[in-house]
Amino acid sequence: MNETAFERIEIPTPFHIGSMNCYAFLGADITLVDPGPATDEAYDTLRSRLEAEGYGLDDIDRILVTHPHMDHFGLASRLKAVSDAELLAHEDAVDQLADPDGYLAREQAFFEPFLASMGMPEQVAGTTVELPEPYATFREPVTVDETFTEGERVDVGDELEIVHTPGHSPGSACFVDPVDGTAFTGDHVLAEISPNPLLTLEPGTSEQRTRSLPTYLESLRRLRKLDIDVGVGYAGHRGTIPDVVERAVEIVDHHHDRKEAFADVLEADGPMTAYQLMRDRFPDLPATEMFPGMCEVIGHLDLLEDEGRVEITETDGVRRYELA
Repeated sequence: MNETAFERIEIPTPFHIGSMNCYAFLGADITLVDPGPATDEAYDTLRSRLEAEGYGLDDIDRILVTHPHMDHFGLASRLKAVSDAELLAHEDAVDQLADPDGYLAREQAFFEPFLASMGMPEQVAGTTVELPEPYATFREPVTVDETFTEGERVDVGDELEIVHTPGHSPGSACFVDPVDGTAFTGDHVLAEISPNPLLTLEPGTSEQRTRSLPTYLESLRRLRKLDIDVGVGYAGHRGTIPDVVERAVEIVDHHHDRKEAFADVLEADGPMTAYQLMRDRFPDLPATEMFPGMCEVIGHLDLLEDEGRVEITETDGVRRYELA
């Protein structure tokens, strides 16, 4: 595979992050990596770009999903309806893709009391878990035709190997060319920003959360240990990554610095709840960013807990953290 074997199509999204990169492998078989959200604008953009290359939407043979977030998979159901394309995704993404509304409802039922246990006022916790609901129009349920797991390969380009990279999402995967190390990284590694490892439910459960940041950092470190020499990365947003492994190291270092900043606050002002820490570090956070903000704080508290550097006490169902 070489750089001319696929086209990057910038798909508009209604989200703050801006456009999403869809990668189209064109030829006798057409494969899309992440088609974008379920909007008419995304649909028309994709159709126009494919038509400019001499193809129609009904020519699509396969759709690969890097992870089950609506800006990446939302349009897949509509595309399958017009093309009969097969959808491939990691096995941990299947439930969320098939029933995104039900999945959100299970997350809301779990995280509203969980956020309250982390010190967030109950009314604020209720509002925080309801905020994603208006965005439900940008996704449609879609059935996965074939699942993949770590180490398997899919016949795209020359061949792409699956690297399971949970953290930003449990069902996240990168697709890596085993010959030249070219990687399609979804949101696992981005060139200009550090992805937020969002808290969600452990696959197959409704009563256990992910420890997303520790998991995410371990997935980043695994990129350095692959038998494949990973090089240039094509991410789900923004620009091309010149060196995926180098960028992964930068992100790990960034989170180490963030962790130490949280430790400094605890040393000066602890014990504190996760909500108090968030308000201290991000005092002007808008309501729409409350959940990602709590994910950020709790993730770094998880890291400090794993290192044995914090003690956790609970009073009246609310947890507080202090340096050990």
